[in-house]
Amino acid sequence: MEIFEATQSELGDVASLYAEAGYGAAIDPADIVIVAKDCGALVGAVRLCAEEGVTVLRGMQIRGAFQRQGIGARLLAACLPVLERRQAFCLPYAHLVGFYSAAGFELAADAELPDFLKRRRDVYNAQGQNVVAMRRR
Repeated sequence: MEIFEATQSELGDVASLYAEAGYGAAIDPADIVIVAKDCGALVGAVRLCAEEGVTVLRGMQIRGAFQRQGIGARLLAACLPVLERRQAFCLPYAHLVGFYSAAGFELAADAELPDFLKRRRDVYNAQGQNVVAMRRR
């Protein structure tokens, strides 16, 4: 298993993985995309997005056949150098709080959230996604 930053030429494969997973957010060329590949095949990805002065961890997706094998944890660990540069946030499903806590994320109060993330979280929850806001200092 290889974990590394994707090149621009690999972003189409990441977009296909996202589409298969039903994750609709577009990849911005400025995003840092970390991928996991097994024997050259893309099995997972996560994006680090610079948004309104903070880093937002988005789009952690692992192909079904590769879930529960520690790939997500390895992708998250590969994100740490970028996450340590400035304040970072994520909006994970509530059942994944422990997973993101292992990388230093903590539940964030509304007063700690940028307005754009409050709105995004509220939209996701209105769609029934049951997400929480987390912050990494």
